[in-house]
Amino acid sequence: MKMISRFGLGLLLSSSLVTAHADDVKIGMITTLSGGGSHLGVDVRDGFMLALEQSGRDDVEVLIQDDARRPDLARTLANEFMQRDEVDILTGIIWSNLAMAVVPSVTRQGTFYLSPNA
Repeated sequence: MKMISRFGLGLLLSSSLVTAHADDVKIGMITTLSGGGSHLGVDVRDGFMLALEQSGRDDVEVLIQDDARRPDLARTLANEFMQRDEVDILTGIIWSNLAMAVVPSVTRQGTFYLSPNA
């Protein structure tokens, strides 16, 4: 299983993308937290949150939603994160079929996507 390293998260959080938004950074995490394979999503979520905690940053807000391994739900959640919550970054998708349903439209709209696994 691939986990986001502290180094990788540190690079992301110190990048010009993030520092350009000096006030707060919003990260939307869509991952599998229920049903089959949820242990992978739980590990990605927990690893990401641990790396963020260890980075010492207090200006990052992480919004987390369960995709229930459903591509349609993942797509809806991504749209809500981008439109309603105006996240700067999306991450968390475990399954490739969900990534294919979400990532192309996310990146076309100019939102940065960080893939922890898929």
